[in-house]
Amino acid sequence: MEGPQGSVLHQQALTALGFFLGLTLTSLVLILNAPAAFHAPLGPLSGEEYFQTVVTYVALVGGVSSVGLLCFLEVGGGLAPRRGFVDKLGTTLFFLSVFGFMGVLPLLLSPFTQYGAALVLAVEVLLAGVYFGGRVVSGRRGHGASGPDR
Repeated sequence: MEGPQGSVLHQQALTALGFFLGLTLTSLVLILNAPAAFHAPLGPLSGEEYFQTVVTYVALVGGVSSVGLLCFLEVGGGLAPRRGFVDKLGTTLFFLSVFGFMGVLPLLLSPFTQYGAALVLAVEVLLAGVYFGGRVVSGRRGHGASGPDR
């Protein structure tokens, strides 16, 4: 009897998830090594509250990326079935990691340039809307792996 096969798609997604994991953990190290820059008050948050929020948020994104990476390792290596619980968990954590990192960028910029942070946030929201809108539109037209052209 043949063993389960790994998913090539999940193997490729490992690279992307590993990249986001590396970025978030590098960000965390940089923030902890230069805490003075992140003790600036931001809106209703005091400098200390802002610092704690940024450190906690970046660490959470790193943790989510780590577990998502483990899920994709199992599915990509054939140890967990495609479309099973581990696959669905990994996909959910992948999206949380990507969009979580998008949230990190404006937070990291805000002590240095609040206008730049607002611009980055606005562009991210716009592009995420275009992405999800495009998925809905392309799904309605039948494009994709199971579409009529395949």
